[in-house]
Amino acid sequence: MPNDTTRRLTLNIPLIVLWVAAIAVAGLGYWLLQSGNVAQADFYNTQGSDYLQFLNLQTQSTLGGMLLAAGVVGVFIALAIHARNRAAAVLAANTTDTAAVSDDELEEDGAFDGTYGVADAQAGTVDSPAASPAVADDDTSAEPTEGTTRA
Repeated sequence: MPNDTTRRLTLNIPLIVLWVAAIAVAGLGYWLLQSGNVAQADFYNTQGSDYLQFLNLQTQSTLGGMLLAAGVVGVFIALAIHARNRAAAVLAANTTDTAAVSDDELEEDGAFDGTYGVADAQAGTVDSPAASPAVADDDTSAEPTEGTTRA
């Protein structure tokens, strides 16, 4: 029986709502900013004197600019969430790829048996080059090194 299971594709509804809301707020902000600026320019060109209309047009332009900025920030947040989710998905895929190799698969390849090292360590028969004593040279014709004498 294989270890890996297939994941069905799931939609991230809150992220989709964030995208839609961010784009809608940015679009509404752009429309309010543009229409407020056009109306203000018209108000100035006609030399309007109604202060209430003047303040309403300034408020419309200011509100439009703020909504546009909030929409752009929302888009950046949605992009950051996508990047984080992608990184988490790649990490999860790498983790499941390495975890999918079981002991049985390694035993079939002959690369791993579950008792390697355990029995040897218990018996004290671990073979390593560092564990074996060095063999001394019996060459007596070698010249002594400085500071040593031959017996």
